[in-house]
Amino acid sequence: MSTDRSAARLWRQATSHGGTGLLNAKVTTPVTLLAVLLGYALDGSPGAMVVGGLTFLSLPAVTMTNAFVQYMRAGSLQETSGPPPAPPPSLAGRLRVAERLPLPDRSYDGTTFWGALSPDERHALYAVARPHTYGKEDVLCREGGPASEVIVILAGWTRVSVEEGPDQRIIAFRGAGELVGERAALMVKDRSATVTAEGDVQALRVGAREFASFLDGNPRVRGVLEQQVYRRQTERPAQDTGVLPDWSGGNCTVLITDITGFSSPVRTDADRRDVLETMYRLLDEAFTASGLALADFHQEDRGDGALIVVPPTTPTEAVVDPMLAHLAAALRRHNRRAAEAARMQLRAALHVGPVQRGPKGVSGISIITARRMVDAPAVKKRVAETGADLAFVASDFVFENVITSAPGFVDPGRYARVRVRLKETSLSAWLTLEGGESQLRAV
Repeated sequence: MSTDRSAARLWRQATSHGGTGLLNAKVTTPVTLLAVLLGYALDGSPGAMVVGGLTFLSLPAVTMTNAFVQYMRAGSLQETSGPPPAPPPSLAGRLRVAERLPLPDRSYDGTTFWGALSPDERHALYAVARPHTYGKEDVLCREGGPASEVIVILAGWTRVSVEEGPDQRIIAFRGAGELVGERAALMVKDRSATVTAEGDVQALRVGAREFASFLDGNPRVRGVLEQQVYRRQTERPAQDTGVLPDWSGGNCTVLITDITGFSSPVRTDADRRDVLETMYRLLDEAFTASGLALADFHQEDRGDGALIVVPPTTPTEAVVDPMLAHLAAALRRHNRRAAEAARMQLRAALHVGPVQRGPKGVSGISIITARRMVDAPAVKKRVAETGADLAFVASDFVFENVITSAPGFVDPGRYARVRVRLKETSLSAWLTLEGGESQLRAV
C-alpha cells in the first residue's frame, strides 16, 4: 500500500510540475497516441499499433523516473541547515553602525539635558538610540510634522525657527548636550518648530516609545526633562516678532574671531568641525567667567570663526575683563593637550560702533572694521612669528576708553600699536599676544 502511495505521489509531482523535468506526461501522452494513430493509418498493420502501445507504456515510466530524481533533489534542498546567508558588506555595515560608535567622551555643560545625566543614565539612553550625523542645512525636525522621536545633540549647532507667513523667524539656537523634539516625550503629536543644522551635527535619535521606557526606568531624568521644558517656556526669543531688537542702530560691542590656518591640509573636515566646536565652547566658558551668557547675544557663524554682537546695555569692559584672560588660559590648556590637527591659534578683534539688525543678519561699518582688524597682514605676521595661542586686536576707541583704565587682568603695557592696512582700510589698532613667544614688540 505504501508503495502505491509513493508511486501516486511521484506521478502527481510529475504531472503538477510539468516542464521542470526531462519529460512532461501532459505533452508526451497525446503525442504518443497521435503517433500510434498516424502509424496505423500509414501502414495499416497491427504491428504499428503494438509498437505505438509499447512506446506509450514506456513514456510514463521515464516520466516517473524523472519525477523521482526531482523529488530527491527537492528533499536534499529542504534538509539544508545552517544560518541564513550574511547580508552584503554595505548593508551589514549599516546594521552594525551603532555597535561601532563609542559613547561620546567629552565634557558637556551641566545645564544641558545630556550634561545633566549620570554616566549610567547616558549608557542606558545610548543603548536605545540611533547615532546619526546631519549635514549643514539638514532638517532635524519640521514644524507641523509628526513628533515621533527626540534628538540629543552631541556636537554642532542647530537653529530653531517658526513660520511667519512666507518667512522663517529664528527663535533659538541649540548646541551640544541639548535635547530637541521633546514634544514627542510629552506625547504631543506634532512639532512646534523647525530645527535645522547650522553645520555638521552629531546626534542621537530616540523613538518616542523607547524614550518613554527610558524615562520609566530612570525617574530622575524625568525631572531633568521637566526643568528643560520650563526653561524653554520662559526663555527670551532670539528676536522679537516682527520688530527689530532694541539695540539695532545702537553702539554695540563687536567681537570677531578667526581660527588661523583653519583650511590647512593637516586638518580633515572632522578636525575642522572639532576645532570650531572647541572655539565656541571656550568662548562660552570665558563669557561665563565675566558674568555673561554668550547665548544672550547675537551670533553668526563665519565658517572659520564667529561674529558676536553685544548690545549697548552690556558694558564693553565685561567683554574684555576677565573674559580675555580666561580665553587665553583655556587656549593654552587646550593646545598643550591636543594633537597637532586639533591645536588652535585664535585671532580676535574688538570694536564698538553702530550695528543694524535686519531680517537676514547684521551690518554696519563697525563689523567691517573689526573684520579687517582680525585679517590685517601685520596681525597674521605676528601670530606666525610667535606661535601665539591668542592674538587680540583692539580698536583705538576700545584701547583708550576701556583697556587703559580697566582693572583686574588687563595690562595695557602688553599691547603694542599695529597698522591695519587691508583693501581701502588704513587705521591704527592695538595688539596683544598670549601664549607662544608672547613677548610683544612694537610692529
